[in-house]
Amino acid sequence: MQAGDRIGDRYELTYPVARGGMGQVWAGFDERLDRPVAIKFLRQLEVPKDERDTAVKRFRREARATARLDHPGVPSVYDLGVHGEDLYLVMQLVPGIVLADHIAEQEQLHVGEAASIAAQVCSVLTVAHAASLVHRDLKPQNLMITPLGVVKVLDFGVAALLGSAEASRLTATGRTLGTPAYIAPEQAQGGPVGSAADLYALGCTLFEMLAGKPPYEATNTPDMLRRHVRSPIPIITEYRSDVPDDLAHLLYCLLAKTPAERPASAAEVHQLLTPFVDGRGTRGVAAARTETLTGAVSSPTAASVPAQRSQPELVELRAQARELAENERFVQAAEVLERVLHSAPGGREPLVGEIVALRLDLANLRMLAGDFRQARHAFEALARDLEQSEDGQDLAQECRQQAVACQLEIGESTEAVSRP
Repeated sequence: MQAGDRIGDRYELTYPVARGGMGQVWAGFDERLDRPVAIKFLRQLEVPKDERDTAVKRFRREARATARLDHPGVPSVYDLGVHGEDLYLVMQLVPGIVLADHIAEQEQLHVGEAASIAAQVCSVLTVAHAASLVHRDLKPQNLMITPLGVVKVLDFGVAALLGSAEASRLTATGRTLGTPAYIAPEQAQGGPVGSAADLYALGCTLFEMLAGKPPYEATNTPDMLRRHVRSPIPIITEYRSDVPDDLAHLLYCLLAKTPAERPASAAEVHQLLTPFVDGRGTRGVAAARTETLTGAVSSPTAASVPAQRSQPELVELRAQARELAENERFVQAAEVLERVLHSAPGGREPLVGEIVALRLDLANLRMLAGDFRQARHAFEALARDLEQSEDGQDLAQECRQQAVACQLEIGESTEAVSRP
């Protein structure tokens, strides 16, 4: 697979997002509906023959499990299909930062921020468990924080129906599903797995957000599983003193060795977390390091910022965006221009005019795509910058007028007509 390949006669691959042992995730574009998507592939030929049927069932289960969850904290599922020997799942492309990366950067999260993230996960789990679904692989790598602070729970690939005997057999013999550092004791021992296993994994994740590391550490998987089953429950206040006693007690209960000793439900945990959520929440967490994912993407991250491009390359990409726009693929054209602007070399005077043209094109594309709020912000930002130069006054005024037009489109007529 490579960028530019077409899938299902409507999806164009743009760049790879992640790759695993049996599949990969690509960012793509839905040409029919003019929107970015994430496309997750199961490469059947890369799966051992004796596990292929199980992998296919699990992949289809992920599609059904995720599609049935109507919640803003779960990426939307758009399509499921077959491409050659591969199965593919088309999902919402989620922008933001993976929680694991955010923890790695911050080491220890603010108590209010950690509580906010955990509470949002509980909101998703409440809906999932009500639909008789248990995630079974909850961990920081499967949680994405969007630029607006919304937490998305990703990868229901090992989700199982609660109480379903068939679901528990969807693994190869002797294999335990889940990630060792976050796996519940009953799951580590191969026992029945219910909603309490997700609460345990949430406890491990909350502990890591607060302490900067998981509750248990080991050099190999068998030792890690034994620690979950036998080691004493760690006390978070021994790692940092600013964690309130009630929150420390809740965390201790989430990490209980037996399901019956944990809180009764995700809804109950959400209620217990609420007092510790402060005004910071997660808003703006991803603003400083936004990457384009997911979600529902298995690892919905974005491509890294490309290397700086020369002026001929910028002109060529601008022409590519213009061609897309002529075919009414406005959102995809805007995405191309965004990548161009992020990679434009700075501090080179001959490129200033080209950059202004790119920003103006991007604002106009937002408007053509119907994203009037983003278009307004783009026009206003460009107008402010142009007003700093003597020869940019006329274009700045045009941008102000376009911003007013955008406000009228989104119903902000009173504010728009009151502007000078």
